Amino acid sequence: MRKIAILDDYIGVALDYGDWTALPDDAEITVYRQAIPPERLAAELSDYEIVVITQQRARFPRAVLEGLPNLKLIVCNGRTSNVIDHEARIERGILLCGTADTAQAAPARPPGYQTPRGLPSPSEMAWALILAVAKRIGIEDRVIRAGGWQTGFPLPLAGKTLGLLGAGNLGGAMVPVAKAFGMDVVAWSQNLTEERCAELGVRKVTKDELLSSADVLGVFLVFSERSRNTLRADDLAKMKRGAILVNISRGPIVEEAALIDALRSGHLAGAGLDVFDREPLPADHPFRSLDNVVVSPHVGYVTEHLFRSAWQRMAEDVAAYLAGAPIRVVTDPADCPPMAPQ
Repeated sequence: MRKIAILDDYIGVALDYGDWTALPDDAEITVYRQAIPPERLAAELSDYEIVVITQQRARFPRAVLEGLPNLKLIVCNGRTSNVIDHEARIERGILLCGTADTAQAAPARPPGYQTPRGLPSPSEMAWALILAVAKRIGIEDRVIRAGGWQTGFPLPLAGKTLGLLGAGNLGGAMVPVAKAFGMDVVAWSQNLTEERCAELGVRKVTKDELLSSADVLGVFLVFSERSRNTLRADDLAKMKRGAILVNISRGPIVEEAALIDALRSGHLAGAGLDVFDREPLPADHPFRSLDNVVVSPHVGYVTEHLFRSAWQRMAEDVAAYLAGAPIRVVTDPADCPPMAPQ
């Protein structure tokens, strides 16, 4: 029996969106709709030859890989994955196949990631969260459902300042909409240049100026060890009282405990969060119960088009491997980055 595990298929589309009919008769697929706790991952998957993952969900550090004696193939969406300890994977002879064609330059973004105008689709999620928090949608929705009516004032965006913590593809995509709302836009990151700001038509400021001037602060940095905890308690204390923070990048860029304190104290009016230190968010996490927080389950990048394309290609990868002719094998060292910090 060739045992295949499909992990973290939260929406339940893996078998429908991928054509698995080409697999041999002795192939057995198990789909996990719920996340496997990290401490149980090795024990749960110890019998599997193939594991299919989606990026940024289950993590495979050395300790987990060493507990998977039968694992021969990992398939991931994208060209590579930074949730795998590639050094340990290679040492153990575990093949990695992606969904991008490695024989040629991979597209900058997968199909379905961008809007028809070329803007990254996560920018839409950022605006959804900004509007939900600023207009008190979550709060008033709960109040109305409980029989109440009007409990506070929505925040008008016209004339306010949007602060971009990071002005790359995602941060830059926020600018046209912000200007359409009549907002001023300022930006900061460690590598941000005057040329990039001129290109976007925004004002480059220092980090302290960003924090003190932003009515809405959007987190758009790429996550790395350097960007971990870019916003700590002393940074959040420099923000305007009543400001809003939105994060669609990665949870650990903002020190979680400090953010919870700032929200509980009322120093920040609210937060819109699509990403968290631990995903899925634990059932007893404070973000689930804070009234001034709007949460979404890391779906900023998710589109049906993207998932249809990804699952079809992952099914092809598995079928090709079982047929003895693997495709889209990741071999370039540049496509095997260090494991992203948790």
